[in-house]
Amino acid sequence: MQESKYQVLKWKQWKFIRKLLIEIKHDIANDKKAISYSLEMPGGNHHDVIKRYNKLIDSRDKYDQYILAYDIILKRLEDSIANLLNKEERTVIIIYSNYPDKGDSFKREEEAMRAGYSRTSFYAIANQAFNKLDKVLDIELKIDNDFIKNEDGTLTLKHSGLFPD
Repeated sequence: MQESKYQVLKWKQWKFIRKLLIEIKHDIANDKKAISYSLEMPGGNHHDVIKRYNKLIDSRDKYDQYILAYDIILKRLEDSIANLLNKEERTVIIIYSNYPDKGDSFKREEEAMRAGYSRTSFYAIANQAFNKLDKVLDIELKIDNDFIKNEDGTLTLKHSGLFPD
């Protein structure tokens, strides 16, 4: 599958995950430390649950890293769609992204028909748009299996492509 097609199909899901991460981070940030525990509480698992919850509250800054990663991917995808594609191609890509599942091709084609595209022209325009997007969205890395020995004695994989040697 083309990288751009994969990203377009995951676009809505990634936006939802990003929104969910922001909401969870906000909810955790507004919580105070979990209820303190005492030895008189019945059951033995309360201590572990409260410890885990406090650990979750303390590590809420990790959410920022995940949110930033989703922001970068989404901004890159949305900017590419907005700047590289013409209006017709953007319309087709949006229709394509609205129905990302394998069994949704019938719904996708139905919406394309309502927008004035035949089945053949819809997929031809989509293919053309995916080819354009692949030129900037393809993030495949080629990794050589050569290891580089660092000064501290650790081994690191030598990357080619995006990373300098």
